[in-house]
Amino acid sequence: MKKDRKNIILQSLASMLEERNLSKITTALLAEKSGITEAALYRHFPSKRSIYAELFSFCDDAIFVKCNELKKSKMSAKDKTKNAFIFFMLFVEKNKGFARLLSREALSANEQNVSDSVNQFYERFELMLRQILKEDSSNLTTQPGISAQLIVTAIEGNIGRYIRSKFKVSPSTYIENVWELLSISIFKN
Repeated sequence: MKKDRKNIILQSLASMLEERNLSKITTALLAEKSGITEAALYRHFPSKRSIYAELFSFCDDAIFVKCNELKKSKMSAKDKTKNAFIFFMLFVEKNKGFARLLSREALSANEQNVSDSVNQFYERFELMLRQILKEDSSNLTTQPGISAQLIVTAIEGNIGRYIRSKFKVSPSTYIENVWELLSISIFKN
């Protein structure tokens, strides 16, 4: 039962991140949305910060499990990179609340540790891309690190664009075009 309640709380927070003005998410509103008392919420999580941290941890795990599968696959470096980029963008599209976490928009000064985790997440993602790109460095127009940085910058920009559109302009509507432009900039062929 405890695990179920924790999941309900996390799902409620993710849902609220999709629909609310972020500065107004309080533990009282989160408890109400979760169908529990605020005291019960604090039995599962010691602080609001820990709720955000656990929600972000789920996002981190989901993306890196897929990326590690891609990294081990027999695909070309170009296909691995493309699949990682597209998976990331589609994951964010389907999980709008995570878009707000990954943009750090959902985080206040009290959630600095979560913001630091988001920064580390992007650094790890960029490192993973760099490692994949090194597999075929002779086919790159520039260094793997610069190419990986370009991809991460494009991801962060597309997440920001998705949020600015109030989740109306889905990344999937233009994802192939964005990838083609990135691919032309990164790969020789």
